[in-house]
Amino acid sequence: MVMAVPFLHALRRHSRDEVWAMGKESAIHLYNGLGLFDRFVPISGKGLGLFFETTNRLNRVGFTRAVALPHSFRSTLFFFNLRVRDVIGYARNRRGFMLNVKVPEAKELQSTVEHYLRIADTLGVPRTIDAPVLAVSADEEKKFDEEFSDMTRPYGVMIVGAQYGPSKCWPAAYFSELADEIIERYDMNVYMLPGVNENDLARRVHEGIRAGDRAGIRSMNIRDMKVCLSRAAFVVSNDTGPRHISAALSVPTVVLAGPMDERYTAYPGGHTRVVSKDMACRPCNKKKCDGNHECMTGIKPAEIAEIVGDILEKRV
Repeated sequence: MVMAVPFLHALRRHSRDEVWAMGKESAIHLYNGLGLFDRFVPISGKGLGLFFETTNRLNRVGFTRAVALPHSFRSTLFFFNLRVRDVIGYARNRRGFMLNVKVPEAKELQSTVEHYLRIADTLGVPRTIDAPVLAVSADEEKKFDEEFSDMTRPYGVMIVGAQYGPSKCWPAAYFSELADEIIERYDMNVYMLPGVNENDLARRVHEGIRAGDRAGIRSMNIRDMKVCLSRAAFVVSNDTGPRHISAALSVPTVVLAGPMDERYTAYPGGHTRVVSKDMACRPCNKKKCDGNHECMTGIKPAEIAEIVGDILEKRV
């Protein structure tokens, strides 16, 4: 969702029509404060009944053009059922017959940001920004302070999980060692923000931290996580979604890059430091490592602690 912001920014800037967005309810919290949409229609659930109920409800609007950002067949079928005159997207997953305007595929590997910006090119919409940006509203700040009043600054954040799979995860013991180093050397609290089904992993990391009273686990929705990341002195993250949120909020972000090809997530910006190790098997793009996971175990806590130190020194 974050990677699509440059495209959405260009569309909003140059569109003469109303721009509506449809997606998961959590998405609006991510985009809140950017003024990208005139209206947001939350869509939750996956049942056919809900699918057709939503399309029937929206049929009265009379949309003339739609962009299917996800590559799924379902997302395009949604607009097809709405009888939208022009549907734009990439002709993947056998959905090409439902697209009136097909975005040309790139001949070589490109970043996800560039992938979305090519839709703007196809539409003849001038580009405006080339890297994701996010904002935090005063209302979001207020709600966060009401819920998490104990999180006083300065603090650091560690993203210890990865929804993609275990191959992207730095060892729990390494996160524990890093947390102790930061707490001892910089007298700073460290918080973990686990995602879905990541609480057990966060607890294992916490159990390995000697100064456990200076480390915390906080489960948050996207709205609160956005505020939390925006206030962090630094973020150390596996190569997963929150790394893009913190970078888009101009927070110094250290990314522990393992099995994936870094070109997918490369975009301009001076807030991200990607740390990786050259391995013969990398990138493999696998969800689970077939070997010794050396692309991640080769990144040592001491190396990351030094990078964090550089960030904090520049911050003073």
